[in-house]
Amino acid sequence: MKYLMLAYTDKDAWNDVDVTSPEFIATCKFYEDLGKELTETGEMVSTEGLADPSLTRTVRKGDGGPVVSDGPYAEVKEVLASFGIVDCASYDRVLEIAGRIADAVGDSIEIRPIMSGPPATEM
Repeated sequence: MKYLMLAYTDKDAWNDVDVTSPEFIATCKFYEDLGKELTETGEMVSTEGLADPSLTRTVRKGDGGPVVSDGPYAEVKEVLASFGIVDCASYDRVLEIAGRIADAVGDSIEIRPIMSGPPATEM
């Protein structure tokens, strides 16, 4: 089954990141190694880092048509930093991968199963 993993990071840390720091370099190395591992096991589908949260816009239905607003919400402590899609044999496996990311990087990882079609109906 495919799973979407959303990585959230501390907003202040995002704004103040030092891309030359040993911590940032270690984070990049961790993600590089994990990407290679998941590609070798065939579990990697896709992964991308996201642009600065200040560029985020949300479009909602309004009375006079679509309404665009800045960001996903007004006040946040965490921002969506990246996403990955993995194809794992079990929910336990995606939990293990997400746990490794959270432990190594400190980000919160939200896991969402990706539906492959309409939900099955019971017979």
